[in-house]
Amino acid sequence: MSLVLKEIKSAEPGAIVEQKGKDIIVKTKDRNVTKAKVEQQFKKKKIIFKSVFKKAKSSSLDVLEVPGGGDIIFKPIIQKGAGGVKFEAELMLDIKNYLNGVDYNKLKHPDVLKEMEKALKFNRKTKYEVVSEGAKNQKRQLVFTGSKIVISNSTGKTLTDLTLKKDNKLMYLSLKMSATYYTLSAGIVKYFAEGRTKIAINTYFGFSGQKMGGFGKQFACVTKKPNYNQVKNNLETILAQAVGTEVILIHKKKDNDVMVAEVGKANKVSVSNLTDESYVYPEKGVRKYANIKVKAKINGHDYNVNFQFRGTTAADVGPKYLRILLERL
Repeated sequence: MSLVLKEIKSAEPGAIVEQKGKDIIVKTKDRNVTKAKVEQQFKKKKIIFKSVFKKAKSSSLDVLEVPGGGDIIFKPIIQKGAGGVKFEAELMLDIKNYLNGVDYNKLKHPDVLKEMEKALKFNRKTKYEVVSEGAKNQKRQLVFTGSKIVISNSTGKTLTDLTLKKDNKLMYLSLKMSATYYTLSAGIVKYFAEGRTKIAINTYFGFSGQKMGGFGKQFACVTKKPNYNQVKNNLETILAQAVGTEVILIHKKKDNDVMVAEVGKANKVSVSNLTDESYVYPEKGVRKYANIKVKAKINGHDYNVNFQFRGTTAADVGPKYLRILLERL
């Protein structure tokens, strides 16, 4: 074994080391750490070397050029997840592998990483710790005061599925994958059932209280003709809260159709196409839900939006939840 190979193995005993012609390939889980260890070992043993960027060999990491020999090339061991894992787990592994220098063609979602590069100035040189947060499943609550709705837990700290950490900087990633997705599911039925709030909540959303009786007599009430300008404002306010703030939204609709949007402390939302025809009501033996269908522009992106008032099981009675379904156009 040559002196160079011997000292590489001494610096990183767990490395996979391969000789290819004059070059030496060193594979580990974290190639940056390994490179630093090898450099330290070479200095200790007074082995002359130079850290050089060579496009054909380096990817995003320099190689070590040893006079009279070849180059030492550091490559990552690709971390693999179990088959059938969800988007969150797949993207977590992709980000780790990407930061460790894995080629795009070895990633599950290279289109997402490329879009993150464009939108976030994210790159391989930035050493983030990646933390899975989705399992926390932090609940969001909806409170109706009689004149407005407030949705709690609407910042990135709560909405995050993956959090990227570096020093004191945190990046909260909220992940969505599919043609349509829910941006909110929150309990609301008590406001439609209680006498002191049922007229106000129907008026707020522009519902006919009489037609909402399709859920059952306890949900019926008498309401006036809706003021759609006011209702439009109400829907915009709810939607702005539902989407969340201080978060990075990542939506993969399909391959190569990815949106990465960094949201600050406010969302710019505009609702359109709100008319009598936007409303669908429950009917016994026909449907067990109510719906408001509109179009919206959210932070410059166009959506179809469905404000669904429904249960989620056969046993649920009435408009148990408000679920907001988005389709990015």
